[in-house]
Parts: sequence; structure tokens; C-alpha cells
Amino acid sequence: MIKTAQDQLAFGVVPAYRRYELYQARYHELVPVVAEAMKRSGGPLQILDIGPGNGDAKRFVDALAGKAEWSAVEVVPRYIEACRKVGYGTIIEGVDLEKQPLPMADGSYDVVIASHVLEHLENAHDAWRDWLRVVKPGGHLLIGVPMHFGWLAALARLKYRLFGRKPRAHCLFFSMRSLRAFFRDAPVTRVWGFRFFSARQWVPLEDWQWFWKFSRWLGQKAPFLTGEVIVHVEKPT
Repeated sequence: MIKTAQDQLAFGVVPAYRRYELYQARYHELVPVVAEAMKRSGGPLQILDIGPGNGDAKRFVDALAGKAEWSAVEVVPRYIEACRKVGYGTIIEGVDLEKQPLPMADGSYDVVIASHVLEHLENAHDAWRDWLRVVKPGGHLLIGVPMHFGWLAALARLKYRLFGRKPRAHCLFFSMRSLRAFFRDAPVTRVWGFRFFSARQWVPLEDWQWFWKFSRWLGQKAPFLTGEVIVHVEKPT
């Protein structure tokens, strides 16, 4: 039976098609890193969410880790309004991430999250370094990106070079090899995946906890087989 997005709560947090919807696992996977940072923090954790969309990262952290002080950088009006409703304390509007650095001082945040933003930026090398700039020493930068097999990534890059891109479409196409090369100068702590196969409303696999656990296990062992990964960069102290 085809479900609607209101039939379940993914991981008990947000409306979704399935109970363990792997599309929403991109936010669920942030929780352990943020929870550990909360334990070590001497005060309220300062989190910056770059391109937060509907604010699902905050929803997951609030529900499963605890409260923090959240800021956002967003340009889309409907997402700005959604973030206000979710409770982001500061929302910085109108920053063109391809042309402007973040308007924050160095070392302002304990955690910076950028889920599925980097692949949209032609200045991606400069962008992630600027994101790391605003992380406190010992803090965390969590970058989520989609993954492709090597030959698919190569074809996507060729198409981009030949035809360009539509507004806000992807301009970076990562395989595991190219991802590691891209971040070779970064203090990367870990790269892991979690979405082996996702059919959401069409196939009931993601109603089964064992399938989510299998996908997560596979993403830890062989992230190149998954559809997206999280790159965890920890800023040196």
C-alpha cells in the first residue's frame, strides 16, 4: 500500500512515509555527535545550521539529544518561515554562499551543520573552509553530501561541464575516491553512510528496524555503497 508522508513518524520525530525512513536518517545520524558535544560543553551548545530547510536537524536533536541554541543561514522564504516556527534563535537571510563568507566571527559555534549544501556550490573548496572557520577549536563540522559510484559521478561531471546546471542544482558529484581527494587537507575524523536503498512510500523496507540497522552497518563498513554520507571534520584545538 502506498503511504502518505503523514502516516508515520520517522524515528519517532518527524512525519514520514516509514518508521525508519532513510531519507530522514541524515538528521538522525547527526544526533550522536551533537549529544557528545553537549556532554563536553560547559554551557548551552551553540549550533549553526547552514541551509536548514524545514529545520529537521533541530527537530531530531531537540527530541533525541537535548536543547541547544540554534542559528541558521537560509535564503528560501518558506524555509525561513519554517525555521522560525521550529524555534531557531537567529536566522541570517540573504547570504549568497557562492559569493559571500559567513558573517560570523571566527570560532563562534560548537557545531556547524551543512546537510546537502556543499554539492550545490561552485566555490565548495572555499565554502567548507569558511564553515570550519566559524567552528570553535575542538568543535565539529558535519557535512552531508550525496554519493555516486565512480562511473556515475564521472558521467554527471561530464554533463555538468557540457550543459551547465539549472538554478540551485548540483555542480559537484562525489564518488568515495573524489570525496577523499576533495577533503584531503581537512582534519576529517570520520566518513560514514547510512542509506543503502530507499524506496520510501513504495516498498515497506523502511518500516523494518532490521533494514535500517543493516543499512547503517553497511554505511559504516562500506560508505561507497550508500546513497549519501556524512563527513565529520573536527577542528584542532
